[in-house]
Amino acid sequence: MNNGHGNTATPPWRNRRFWLIVWLTGTAGLLALLLWDAWSWLSGDPQASFRSTRLNEWPLEVIWWLLAPGILWLQASLMRIDRHWLWAIGLHGLTAALITGLFIILQAARVLLANHLPANFLPVVVNDLRWLGGWSYLPALVYLALILALYAVAYYREWRAGQRLTGELRVANAQLETRLVRASLDALKMQLHPHFLFNTLNSITSLIRNNRTREAEDVVAGLGELLRRSLDHRQEAKETLAHELEFLNRYLAIESIRFQDRLRVELDIAPKCLPALVPGLMLQPLVENAMKHGISRDPAARLLRISAARDGTRLILTVYNDGPPLPKDDAVLSRGIGVQNTVTRLQMLYGDAALLRLRDQPPHGVRAEIILPFESNSP
Repeated sequence: MNNGHGNTATPPWRNRRFWLIVWLTGTAGLLALLLWDAWSWLSGDPQASFRSTRLNEWPLEVIWWLLAPGILWLQASLMRIDRHWLWAIGLHGLTAALITGLFIILQAARVLLANHLPANFLPVVVNDLRWLGGWSYLPALVYLALILALYAVAYYREWRAGQRLTGELRVANAQLETRLVRASLDALKMQLHPHFLFNTLNSITSLIRNNRTREAEDVVAGLGELLRRSLDHRQEAKETLAHELEFLNRYLAIESIRFQDRLRVELDIAPKCLPALVPGLMLQPLVENAMKHGISRDPAARLLRISAARDGTRLILTVYNDGPPLPKDDAVLSRGIGVQNTVTRLQMLYGDAALLRLRDQPPHGVRAEIILPFESNSP
């Protein structure tokens, strides 16, 4: 059963037990064949000779099959003592010498058996093979080449495993970063809600005290709709400018009741900017600042202008009010929760590709300008 996650069973050729079974089966078959072929000679048949058996006719390279598990085990064991290269090189050199000696002794044993010589002649035959050029050092070269190939495969597998792990870590980090950004954005939005609520509740209190109960009811109804929409979309990091303006119009409807004839709102929105994606609840705190620090403080101020324009790959959003100029102290200017949250959210979503600028607009008024990359889901 794969439980809906696909078949994740390991292929048999990647299992060491599979290859051990293959080796044992091959070894049993090889020994059985050699014993069956040499049985007449081994049983003492006078008509049989060692020269005609496969033990003598087959090349000695068959021995590599029997040595393979030991070589693989040795290489795997030395891989585990990482960075002890002198120790590993010494052991591999000794093993190469022993394998070469094994091939020479087996060749000499063949000569003994083929010529019916006693076993004590083995040192003599080995020495004679040396003088006759019968010593072959090819097994040592084969062993060293095999070991280098095994090391290359092992390091390649480690590199691939490291690449896969690095990729998995990158994906995990990206997912974690996305979650952290989303959580941080939600926290910033939840900071905006109490700020907005505080000002709106003050407005409702003021309306009630002035016996403007009908208007207070309208503000409460509008406030309920605003909260419902903002909470419904709290998880959205970005939304279209059209949706942001729809939310903003509801906020301005509440402020219009509060200020009545004192407030004049102008919207200068290029139609091609409406599908643009902007951070959710980005304009509302800037408009709220314009109302609080601009129009509310100057009885002569009444204009609030909101504009959006595209400049190549950039979207420029502007909130202007004709109230008093900015404070000269930058520290005072930067302490506002609306400014702080806007700057923080722009940095989290766009990095250095977006910015917020606040500046006086002569002859009077203040201009807040957000510049960010133009993004849209529309073609």
